Amino acid sequence: MQLSKLEMRILLVMVVVIVGILAVVIVPRLVAPAPAEPATVARVTATLTPTPAPTALPTPSSTPTQKSEQQSLDDIVASTVSVYSVLVCTSLQEYSALSIPQIVDRVLTQYPTTGLSDQSRQVMAHRVLTESAAKSCPDQSPRVAAGITQG
Repeated sequence: MQLSKLEMRILLVMVVVIVGILAVVIVPRLVAPAPAEPATVARVTATLTPTPAPTALPTPSSTPTQKSEQQSLDDIVASTVSVYSVLVCTSLQEYSALSIPQIVDRVLTQYPTTGLSDQSRQVMAHRVLTESAAKSCPDQSPRVAAGITQG
C-alpha cells in the first residue's frame, strides 16, 4: 500500500510534534535531575560500606548549583526557541493588546518549569521571547525589547 503525499505530510507533522514535545518535556528532566538529599546519600553510603564509618559530607557551594541551573536554563531556552519560535511569534501577534509583562506572567502560570528558581523562570521567559522574536518575527523584536525593559 502506498501513502499519498498528504498522508506523508500528516505523518511528518505528527513526528515533528512528538519530537517537539519530547524536547520540551523530557529532555530538561533528563538533563537536570533532582539532586539527592544529603540524608539519602548518607543512608546509601552507610548501607554500601561494610563497616559504618562516620563520613563528613561536603557542603555544596553555590557555584555548582548556579552552573547547573544556568545550564538547565540554557538547554530549556535553546530547545523551546528551536521548536516553538513560530508559535511564540503567532501568540505575540494574537495577543497584541497585552503587554509583554502580562504575556510573561500568563506563560509562567501555564507552563511551570521544574528545577528553576522564580528568577530563572523570568529570565527564561524573557530569553525565549527575545530569541524567538529575533529568529521568527523580527518585526516583533522592538515590542519585546521595550516590554522587557519596562517590566
